[in-house]
Amino acid sequence: MLVLRLPLPPRPGKGEVEIRKPGLLALCAVAVALGVKLAVDALPDAAVAFGFMRPAARLAALYWNADFDAAQVAIRVADVTLVVVRACSATDFFSMVFALLAFAMPIRSLALRVPASLAMAWFVAVTANAVRLVLLVYMDGFLPAVRVPAVHMSVGIAVFLPAFAMLWYTFVAGAGCKRPLGQNLQDQQDLRKDRSHGNALDR
Repeated sequence: MLVLRLPLPPRPGKGEVEIRKPGLLALCAVAVALGVKLAVDALPDAAVAFGFMRPAARLAALYWNADFDAAQVAIRVADVTLVVVRACSATDFFSMVFALLAFAMPIRSLALRVPASLAMAWFVAVTANAVRLVLLVYMDGFLPAVRVPAVHMSVGIAVFLPAFAMLWYTFVAGAGCKRPLGQNLQDQQDLRKDRSHGNALDR
């Protein structure tokens, strides 16, 4: 009996899954970001200070070789005193970065991708916030940057938005819009489809 086998469509490469419903993926990423934000917002002030505020302030103090008050989370540079409060802890930015990396990092195993995304999101958030603090001290020579909330917000946007855009380009646009999201589940679904297609041809 002659059996005709047709070539199967190419499957995504190892560690990659093609996005078939980008709108659903975006909604999932937003939901994850909101969930992480709510979880971080529920942390006590001491935990946020220890994990986000003090590391960023200490990095900025090291750059300026300035006095650092760990208890008050304050930096003193010449006549400028910059106090880092919870609203300036960059936890919202951390939540956004984690959501992006959790869906986009090219790590096949979910058990490895989640902690890797947490670690990288924390590093990016703390570093970006330290850059923001350094720029605020620079700008205080031209504007009362330390005392004007609008300047804090403007400098934050100028730092956080490009940082997030670079991550987006690196892991999404520059990666050909292929994601490791649901890699194991998608592989199993593709395998079942391939087997079903092969069985149908054998008949």
